[in-house]
Amino acid sequence: MVHSFGKDFKKEFPFEKNYIPINHGSFGSYPTSLTSLIQETKKRIEENPDLVCRLELPSLLKENLKPISQLIHCDVEDISFSLNASTAMNSILRSYPFQKGDKILCYQTAYAAVDKTIDFLTNYLKVERVTIPLNYPMEDSDVIALTKEAIENEQKKGGGQIRMCVFDAISSIPGVRFPFEKVNELVHEYGILSLVDGAHTIGHIPLNMHELDADFFVSNCHKWLYTPRGCAILYVAKRHQGMVHPTSINYAYQHHEDPSDGSSFTQEHSPGTIDYTPYVCVSAAINYRKSIGGEEAIQKYIHDLAVKGGELVAKILNTRVMENSTKTLTLGMVNVELPIPPTSKSDSEISNHFMQRSLYGYNTMFVTYKHNNVWWVRLCGQIYLDLDDFEKSAYSLLAIIKELEEK
Repeated sequence: MVHSFGKDFKKEFPFEKNYIPINHGSFGSYPTSLTSLIQETKKRIEENPDLVCRLELPSLLKENLKPISQLIHCDVEDISFSLNASTAMNSILRSYPFQKGDKILCYQTAYAAVDKTIDFLTNYLKVERVTIPLNYPMEDSDVIALTKEAIENEQKKGGGQIRMCVFDAISSIPGVRFPFEKVNELVHEYGILSLVDGAHTIGHIPLNMHELDADFFVSNCHKWLYTPRGCAILYVAKRHQGMVHPTSINYAYQHHEDPSDGSSFTQEHSPGTIDYTPYVCVSAAINYRKSIGGEEAIQKYIHDLAVKGGELVAKILNTRVMENSTKTLTLGMVNVELPIPPTSKSDSEISNHFMQRSLYGYNTMFVTYKHNNVWWVRLCGQIYLDLDDFEKSAYSLLAIIKELEEK
């Protein structure tokens, strides 16, 4: 049965009555239909924690990894659960045997935690980072050209080799689609490993890991797939499973001389003593999505709403949407320029003003940011929103900007 998406659908989620959840991309949410499963799972674990944690957990995890593997078209043996995408990224970056002088290729728009992880590697392992600047809105072809140029420039310099390229599938700030398929193909042509930060992908866009053939890929499930927080997946191609270990080493750790020896991969990445409930809810979340229309219907509604909502907000603000000529940037998140006049306030003061006033004054949350000297707001489409929510958000933004001028 296909439900009619929009504001009336909000009752299926546990939001406060007057809250406008226009920032779904940060923390996600799950339908109230999962509540009973969450409570039952917690109760079952506490009734006999030894039985569940020691004997039943492996099968429970596999039962919930299987529908994800089907959704993203990969072998179930190639994925494991992780608390969140940043943890999964750390498992890869801090496991890979980088040597002093090796180079990591990355982009200006990397998620802050990932960017800082690369900083950590430069400090502790003495690797070098090569950062490609991006100035959105820009064409996918320009991103490809800049990537190729950066690789060839580093090759001409000599010295250490670029071992890995770290890039988004959908960037967080700005909230745009990155041409990850083409970049993945390009870096492989130069013998560079690909690590794709797909934190915003599962439940947001179709994925086919067999076709993509990335070396490493991570994604949250709690952002767009409607699972409880925190729930993410780590994908490692079979050719590399012997070298990737979790951030917390457990009893199953083994050193493998052969990178393709994945004999301990599943056991090593089995979670320790944590709350397993989010992982056990994956199958139920996917079944819920099927019951309301399925992936294609959900993703189409979210995208269409983001496009139309972004245009409406830009019209009210008398600004523009961050989009290129081929319309590839906007998915379920849309970025709209903010008409912030010149001010003596610092960037941090402006960001804090928007966060405080949106949450406490207008019962919503606006993710605002400065990208290449222009202020933007990131807004998210979702099945429980409609154009009225974007219109209200636009007028709330105007009011907050006016308050900023008066402070």
